[in-house]
Amino acid sequence: SLLLQDYVKWRGLFIHRFLAAVADPDDEVSCLATTALRGPLLEKQPNLLCSSFVGSVFVFNACKAHPLYAAESSSGGNGLTVDFECAPLVGSEGYHQRREIYKMMLSNMTDVQKLEVTARLVKEILGGALEVSGDLSAVCKLSSSGESKRTKLSSNRIDAATNVLTDALAILTSPEIKVGRKGGDDAEDDLLASANGSKPDQRIVHKQRLLSKMSRKHLVENVIPIVCNLKTVLEGSHSPLIKNLMQYLGFIFRSYKTEVQEHL
Repeated sequence: SLLLQDYVKWRGLFIHRFLAAVADPDDEVSCLATTALRGPLLEKQPNLLCSSFVGSVFVFNACKAHPLYAAESSSGGNGLTVDFECAPLVGSEGYHQRREIYKMMLSNMTDVQKLEVTARLVKEILGGALEVSGDLSAVCKLSSSGESKRTKLSSNRIDAATNVLTDALAILTSPEIKVGRKGGDDAEDDLLASANGSKPDQRIVHKQRLLSKMSRKHLVENVIPIVCNLKTVLEGSHSPLIKNLMQYLGFIFRSYKTEVQEHL
């Protein structure tokens, strides 16, 4: 109620604390957080989940060395950085809880917001791994034995950055982020429309087709070059992350076979 009245603001990592409650082991807490986020809070701020998505990947993996984590923790807080200890969500043990949060967020986004999230994941995480410095770049140059000539990162930072990359690739491969995929409410509306004998709104159909074309264009022009360059880097270092990247590449080829072959 205080958030809806703007008496309490989304300062610092408050939104991430709220999102973490979606995967709370207590069903009552999880249900309350989910209902509030996808209901009144999302109605008040339609871009709430979209704008917080990429930052959440860094926060829930405790990748504190990345500038985006610092930006999220100080947002709206007058430059004060506040840590968020989310031990149950961190590491391979917390993957399923993180996956639950990502799924809830994506299932409550519009197609336009999914395109924006896809673009940011590719640019800031996969593209960030191609930079000359930074934790994401460093873990991509680690071999399968965990050795690298240059990295001096602690094991915690290596694990955090690795999990950020694996989460991003898993999200990009997930069905929830696909443009044109309908949520439960939309599917029910279509069933009701068919039962009543009414035809779907042609404007909606044209909009979906346009967004689908935009999605394919973005994939060909922006995603494929970054993914191919990252593949070269991972192969050169014999990184274990190549497995996750190849799964994403396989997903791309299955979904957009014609466009990818023409581009390549």
